[in-house]
Amino acid sequence: MNRALFLDRDGVLDALVFRKGEWGAPLEPAQVEILPGVREALDDAAKQGWMMFVISNQPDAAKGFTTMAALQSVHEELLRQIEGAPITEFFYCFHRAEDRCECRKPSPFLVFEAARKYDVDLMRSWFVGDVDTDIEAGRRAGCHTALIEYPHSISRRGAQKADWVGRDLGHFVQSLADQQLAHAAEAKD
Repeated sequence: MNRALFLDRDGVLDALVFRKGEWGAPLEPAQVEILPGVREALDDAAKQGWMMFVISNQPDAAKGFTTMAALQSVHEELLRQIEGAPITEFFYCFHRAEDRCECRKPSPFLVFEAARKYDVDLMRSWFVGDVDTDIEAGRRAGCHTALIEYPHSISRRGAQKADWVGRDLGHFVQSLADQQLAHAAEAKD
């Protein structure tokens, strides 16, 4: 079975945008800005043998803030900026919380879908996010959890306790490499 990193998108891979008094996902391609070190972190994780998936709630079209076409354009710009990144697949929920769908985080539905499709061992995998719903989704899926302390999402976290907490995706991927080295050294002794 494979092991995987399930990554939230906004606040982990790309920057949030300030609009109408709060921080949120980019609504148009010009607003997409990959966070520093993300591209390198994705490559490093792949070299360590991790499959990678993006699991993200994207309700802004359902809320009337933008269109599905604009959300698709944002996704395409993200792909352009991380060109060639070893992400296996993106899984998006486009519903609002009040729609009570099965795919919206903190539901682990999309994690389970990716795990079934790609033969992923969830107990050996991690969910990486910047808000409580990410950590809860990962915990409910049976994954280890990592919290990225992205400054603009601080108001949406604090109720869930992650297994690992750090400053950015690069920091997290380096900690995984350090763990692998430590395990290899222990196995040698």
